[in-house]
Amino acid sequence: MSLILNLIQSKLDSSGFDWAKLHSLHLSPSKKTLTAEVKLAGEAENVRVEAIYRITDDNQIVIEKIETSRQWMTEVAELAMAKTGASFPLPGGIKGKMIKLLL
Repeated sequence: MSLILNLIQSKLDSSGFDWAKLHSLHLSPSKKTLTAEVKLAGEAENVRVEAIYRITDDNQIVIEKIETSRQWMTEVAELAMAKTGASFPLPGGIKGKMIKLLL
């Protein structure tokens, strides 16, 4: 699970959202849902994030829908996905295969 957490954190960091740090991550492969707790710089409490995802044939993770425990954060996430894309590739090799098995 830490491999997926690191992959998502890397996407956040490279997209300019390095002020958001993932604290926990839970996946439900049967429902294709992700639930996470995110610590935002300057915020006292974590933000809960829930997302629906899918895996494409070319090994991309695509975020279909995202909601957070704060409306403004949901809107920021939607804007970020519009700016940087709602998909990102799984790593190649054995890492990618392991992640795909977990998803």
